[in-house]
Amino acid sequence: MPGPLPAAALELRPSLRRYLGTVKWSLLPIVVLLAALLFRGGGFGAIVSLSVIVLASAVVPTWFRRAAIAVTADEVAVTGLLRTRRVPRSAVASVITVALPRTHKNSRSMAHLYVLDGGGRRIARMKGSRWVEDDMRRLIATLGVETRKLGRLPSARALARRYPHAVPLLERYPVLAGALVVVPAVAAIFALSLELSS
Repeated sequence: MPGPLPAAALELRPSLRRYLGTVKWSLLPIVVLLAALLFRGGGFGAIVSLSVIVLASAVVPTWFRRAAIAVTADEVAVTGLLRTRRVPRSAVASVITVALPRTHKNSRSMAHLYVLDGGGRRIARMKGSRWVEDDMRRLIATLGVETRKLGRLPSARALARRYPHAVPLLERYPVLAGALVVVPAVAAIFALSLELSS
């Protein structure tokens, strides 16, 4: 466990209410699948469904309780689910703000903020689905570094073309991220259908 943060000039936390408000409809297919597995999948389906529900019920609230971005006179500390990454405040070179679509290029855009070092590597990121814009403005004001406002871009991949170290691989290639969800789900459905047919 990381030690306590020094007295922070600014400490920000993500909004669980904002997150649930932005993902509620994308969770519907998963909820339907889990309900089908629970009620129609027999013992195997119930185990898989309850395991996913328990895991999600533990991980999501834990992340929202732990996650924070803290700025002190000396450092920027970004706390995630498992660790706190501390970077000297002097390493912060710029802030990028951009509006990115939630799912496809024609969907509603949400504000994103990236704090970058001199080499363009990401120090911190605030996604519009988890962080409120007021907190983004407070972070910009507290850091007091150059802010580049890019406006709306069609995708995270377009942002990665300009700032390759700012955007994670799975966000650049959402099809790959989707495959990491869909393939195990299809495998579970296939295994369940084999279980039920025997």
